This record gives sequence, C-alpha cells and structure tokens, in this order.
Amino acid sequence: MGCHRSSAANNQDILLLAAMASIQIAQGLDTRQIETLAAFFDVLANNLALLIAPPCGGSGFTEERTAEEE
Repeated sequence: MGCHRSSAANNQDILLLAAMASIQIAQGLDTRQIETLAAFFDVLANNLALLIAPPCGGSGFTEERTAEEE
C-alpha cells in the first residue's frame, strides 16, 4: 500500500454528488436544523479524511531532495 492521488475528475464527481445530496436533504428544514446537519457532516468529513490519509503523510506527493539538503 503506497501513496497515490486519486484523479481530479473523480473528486469533482464526488463533490457534485455530495452537493446534490445536501440540497435534497436540506429541503423543508429550518436554519437551525441545517446548521446542525452542516456541523455533523463537517465532523464526518474530517474523520473520513483522517481514515483515508496516505500512510506516508503529507499530500501524497514525493518530494525530491536537493543537493543542499543531502
């Protein structure tokens, strides 16, 4: 299992799907209920991001060392 980045198109599709789902869920709710849902999904997203973070840390890109660093 190594570090890799998913495609940008896949990320855009997921974002679009999430936006459509959030609009559907929010219909008929008042402002307070929407704020509570937003807080819940914010925490959920943060936890999911931690679970799928690459094991090497950082952004998943490998950094090249310069001659000065070696």
